[in-house]
Amino acid sequence: MLTTAMVCLFSITQIFTQTISKNESKPQREMRGLWVSVIGNIDWPTVKGLSPSALQAEATTILDRAASMGLNTIFLQVRPSCDVIYPSKIEPYSQYVVGENFERLDSLANFDALKFWIEQAHHRGIELHAWINPFRVTPMLDYPCDTSHISQTHPEWVIKYAGKLYLDPGIPEARRHVISVIDEIVNNYDIDGIHFDDYFYPYPVDNELFGDTASYRLYNPNNLAINDWRRSNVDSVIFNVDSLIKSQKSWLAFGISPFGVWRNSEDDPRGSETKAGVTDYDVLCADVLKWISEGWIDYVVPQIYWHAGHKTVDFDTLQRWWSAQSTEHTRVFVGHALFKVNSGASAWKNVNEMPMQIAKVRADDGIDGSVFFSYRQFNRDLYDLESQMKSDIYAHRSLVPLVLDCDDDIDLEIDKIGHIGTKIRWTLDGDDENLRFYVVYRYKKYEQFDPSDPRYIYAITDRNEIIAERLNDEEGRYVFRVAPIDKWRREHRLSRRVTIQY
Repeated sequence: MLTTAMVCLFSITQIFTQTISKNESKPQREMRGLWVSVIGNIDWPTVKGLSPSALQAEATTILDRAASMGLNTIFLQVRPSCDVIYPSKIEPYSQYVVGENFERLDSLANFDALKFWIEQAHHRGIELHAWINPFRVTPMLDYPCDTSHISQTHPEWVIKYAGKLYLDPGIPEARRHVISVIDEIVNNYDIDGIHFDDYFYPYPVDNELFGDTASYRLYNPNNLAINDWRRSNVDSVIFNVDSLIKSQKSWLAFGISPFGVWRNSEDDPRGSETKAGVTDYDVLCADVLKWISEGWIDYVVPQIYWHAGHKTVDFDTLQRWWSAQSTEHTRVFVGHALFKVNSGASAWKNVNEMPMQIAKVRADDGIDGSVFFSYRQFNRDLYDLESQMKSDIYAHRSLVPLVLDCDDDIDLEIDKIGHIGTKIRWTLDGDDENLRFYVVYRYKKYEQFDPSDPRYIYAITDRNEIIAERLNDEEGRYVFRVAPIDKWRREHRLSRRVTIQY
């Protein structure tokens, strides 16, 4: 027997589902991202010291689940604390992967976790962006470190603050070290992007100063004020990472996920109508608006981790403000706080808060999608959000919206396509070095087909064949066509038609 509360909950959810289905179009290109965090074994791996087979199994579970929810991008934390999840000549393996005593190193000798993640993501038509934390050295003072860890090899670059260790961004050699790490990843891995989170200069704590006085005096030839100097140090890293990426692999996207408030309007007329106690510009020394205006980043994912109607940092206010920062060269996505849904706070007990945030973002012309923190949250009750994603919100697959500039005249074309039973195979005319994915479209024979309508996307894959399985109890003749997607995310000409009878 339904209680009154259950009836009300059902009615609200039904009204929401009808609203989003009727009023919100499902775009063919939309960011649908998911952060996968390594630090603290939050998302992957779930425990330290797993075998390669167990690491693979956990990764494929995450990717299969992400694909089933219609997501198209994974932001994988590959460098949590000056340690990494792949074999590196620069930094050691993370203890979150190999274990605190680094006793599992031998077992990983023939296994590259990052390579595996990339290959498996691409098989599922999912992009993988390498998430880097640039300046965090350790999340705690007693963090187990290998002898090759930067805290051991270059302690003079490290500052102790708030019970953690940080690289000093004011030291040029420390900044160059960060760039070298990214250079290694860019050169060795077929990733789709480099991604920074919000940790630049540290979040402040009471009665403690960040100890960069020595580097401020030594490396400040222009006599800048302390925070201007700090911002210039972070600017240097952002500029050089962008230059590195664009000079080597121009298809790689470079993005930042900053704290959700750049500046409050009472401190800067360009800022948002908020009253945040922490801001990117003033506290974390991250001038995100400068990076956008200079074209140094391809996308920005502000962490708008508040609910609609918050008294000092309202979601709707920040959504509109960040939307206005979108430019021709920098896309805006919204970072959502899955971890707050059904967390005990009264505002987040609203079953519609997260679905409505997604709907508002989708309806905003200046914003191109959503990113969710983080995977683990789907293992608890999020008010049925996962099933809503599968059945309605992300019911149809979507290509990512990051179409980057390409100076090369690239023309990808399907040469041959055919089928045996329900197995469809095709070949690409020419070299596939610029290929990223194939998008497979399907529609009923004699139906008016529109490739811009995501309802017709049947699959996205990096393979040149699919099994055209029947969906539900459908019958009749269905037409399949395939289009190549290059590494810059541009869609090329459709193949000829292949018809299959169900």
